[in-house]
Amino acid sequence: MGNFNYKRKLFHLLGFILPYLYYIDIFNGAFGLTNASRAIIFSLLMLQGVILVTTEILRLKNPSFKKWFSANFGALMKKEEETRMNATIPYMLSNALVVLFFPPEFYFFAIGFLLIGDPVAAFFGANYGKYRFYNGKSLVGVVSFIFAACLVGIFFMALFQNAKTDSLFALFGSSGLNTKALFAVLLSAIVSGLTEFFSGHAWYGFLDDNLTIPLAAAFTLALSFVYLFGMNTNEIFFPVMELYR
Repeated sequence: MGNFNYKRKLFHLLGFILPYLYYIDIFNGAFGLTNASRAIIFSLLMLQGVILVTTEILRLKNPSFKKWFSANFGALMKKEEETRMNATIPYMLSNALVVLFFPPEFYFFAIGFLLIGDPVAAFFGANYGKYRFYNGKSLVGVVSFIFAACLVGIFFMALFQNAKTDSLFALFGSSGLNTKALFAVLLSAIVSGLTEFFSGHAWYGFLDDNLTIPLAAAFTLALSFVYLFGMNTNEIFFPVMELYR
């Protein structure tokens, strides 16, 4: 769960802007594209990813650039990232993949579990976590993550209910509590918490929880609806070949 970096987490909270823009379909009809918002947001994320990768190569290979980068952006990085990949790269990639494959609602849950659950786990784990596992993470941190993610999931379902009563993730339907969606969301929150627990920094920091948590959350939601509730895969997974049409 790492050190609790307030500046870093505040910066990451800006990550809710893209899910919102994707959800309201802000670029609807732009450039004559059927899926304009998805295509444009995905492209922007990938472009930013390329810029970040280039920056990281310079930072890790060029001492002068590394010194300048640390002086200006070091506060947004963890101490251990000084010698490995900045976690913003896997974060951007996970964002791009969720946008590419899944509906807008999935984006909120996938990113929300990470952006809220991770700092909550870091805070409570660092301050109250006495029992530690083999990887240094605490039981308090794991439970805190799952609890926070579950609350976030229910909160988003309530928001979707208010925005669109026939939403797949509306908290209540015509027959009462939307138990199928609630089960899928809570299961996704639990899987996200377990994913955070087992996540490390393999491949020079590429396999960071910024990559694994959003993907685990989104795929858990998708597979829940497909295999537990019988939804067609075409209703969940976007056909990527249609992205720029």
